[in-house]
Amino acid sequence: MTEVKRPKDQLKAHIRAQNQTLILETSERVFARQGLAKTTTQMIADEAGLPKANVHYYYRSKKDLLEAVLERILRLWLDSVSEFNVEEGPKHNLTRYISEKIDQSRTNKNASKIFAMALIGEEVFVLDYLKSLFVTELSREKATIQVWVDKGLMCPVSTEHLFISIWAMTQTYADFDAQVKIMLQKDELEESDYEEAKQFITRMVLAGCGVVEQPL
Repeated sequence: MTEVKRPKDQLKAHIRAQNQTLILETSERVFARQGLAKTTTQMIADEAGLPKANVHYYYRSKKDLLEAVLERILRLWLDSVSEFNVEEGPKHNLTRYISEKIDQSRTNKNASKIFAMALIGEEVFVLDYLKSLFVTELSREKATIQVWVDKGLMCPVSTEHLFISIWAMTQTYADFDAQVKIMLQKDELEESDYEEAKQFITRMVLAGCGVVEQPL
């Protein structure tokens, strides 16, 4: 028989989930603002309005906490970016992918910055995660792109360099948003700036890949 949780157990689970969400969301802000090395669990506890002991109750060390934040970020990215659909063709899929990546940069700046810091610092957790999941994702998309190439819908391209280029162009609006603001002479980026970026990057990628209209 399936064990039914008692109201007291359900309340404990709810409180635990709330506390963990609060700690992770706060950690993301502090890591992005202070940097991975300078951030302390005391800073996170203070900003979350919790005793430091509460943070360590859920995460034994800053390393455990950082890994939990990074896993949350990576899962969000994987879940929020659509897989390529071979039937919809390269134009539709690449346009949607670039749009979703720009949207991530607009709405999840802290997440992108922490990911970049972790990569620069060669955090083992991130490197292993990339090897186990992103490489698998890339292999699937590579097979889809090859189908489009074989059908004459786009030119042969290096899938690896294609994705590296898309990531670089889209994530810079989060990782280096200060530079983008200076270039555009704005205090804050507006939705129209992100939309213009989507259109510009999409035109570059489609032209560079020699994408043609899919026949009806």
